[in-house]
Amino acid sequence: MKIIKILLALLLLCACSSFESEDIVLKDNKQVNHVVSFNAVGDNLIHKRLIDEAKKGNTYDFTSYYQNIKPYIKKADISFINQETILAGKQRGYSGYPVFNTPDEMAKALYDTGFDVVNGSNNHALDKGEDGMTHSIETFNQYDMKYIGLRENDIPVIEKNGVKISFLSYNQSLNYNQQSNSLKNFDKTQIKNDVKKAKSISDVVIVSCHWGIEYDNEPQPFQKEYASYLADLGVDVIIGTHPHTLQPIQWVQGQNGHKTLVAYSLGNFISGMLEENVQLGGMLSFDIVKKSHSISIENVTLTPLVNHYQAHSENVYNSRYGFKVYRLKDYTETLSAQHGINGYKGRFISIEKMKNRAKSLAGKNINVDM
Repeated sequence: MKIIKILLALLLLCACSSFESEDIVLKDNKQVNHVVSFNAVGDNLIHKRLIDEAKKGNTYDFTSYYQNIKPYIKKADISFINQETILAGKQRGYSGYPVFNTPDEMAKALYDTGFDVVNGSNNHALDKGEDGMTHSIETFNQYDMKYIGLRENDIPVIEKNGVKISFLSYNQSLNYNQQSNSLKNFDKTQIKNDVKKAKSISDVVIVSCHWGIEYDNEPQPFQKEYASYLADLGVDVIIGTHPHTLQPIQWVQGQNGHKTLVAYSLGNFISGMLEENVQLGGMLSFDIVKKSHSISIENVTLTPLVNHYQAHSENVYNSRYGFKVYRLKDYTETLSAQHGINGYKGRFISIEKMKNRAKSLAGKNINVDM
């Protein structure tokens, strides 16, 4: 009897070890999946007024800008943002539009807010030249974040909760007719090779696309063409940036039936821009679910965001202050009445208008949290 008990114990131990090595484990005869929660927001566009307000003696503190949204960024396993402006170093002079240079302290602010992936591949990447780009890479590399899209030799991969996620980044254009091999453009052969490699080293492929035309409310044919091409290649998620406006979020089906979640543009996360339609942005949230032989994108939700600031005078451009990001569901009529663009060139912030706009942009099986 004693020998039988020992044998049974050994068999049980072996069985437990076998289950632990699998992607899927059994618990009370139920399947347990690997799940990664993901958040993505749009352009962190730092104009000169945002730099001036953040100045605290000899340093800069941007944390108040993100305090309202920080809990939701922190809550996700992985959070993504597009850093629209380069961190080129104090020696090159901090500046806003049209040639941007954001203080180094921004990297720490994004890290403290909870961001894990920061896209640097955009039309402003060379605003301060190759040396400015080098400084930005070095600054972000001081923190436990992936700064993607610039001078990459290897495809960035994050492993979380048993799921490997790779990140690709492509940029449609640079400013001032600049050229650089430091960023990847929309070359279909390059993209096809990159996606193939990414699939060989990860479970999920997420692509950052800096594309489209500024201030457009709808995606351009170029965006739709490449969204379809990436879906054909089996990419899982596309995060679009650059237009500064919130554009449609929908599923795009590829040739083989694969469905890709596409956010054509998540708009601005924060900025000092004065146009009415750029004050509405979005946070895209979803779960990546890994089962034994499949990956799915589930629980997709658009949370509309409001870029808020006030103005001291009718000269809005030079008197903006109080920059903050709000969820639209937390944005009150009192706050909307205080928005700095109200009355500027006939522009006004309307909560109802923003709600209707957000609803119209969410495709089938995409929730809107507002």
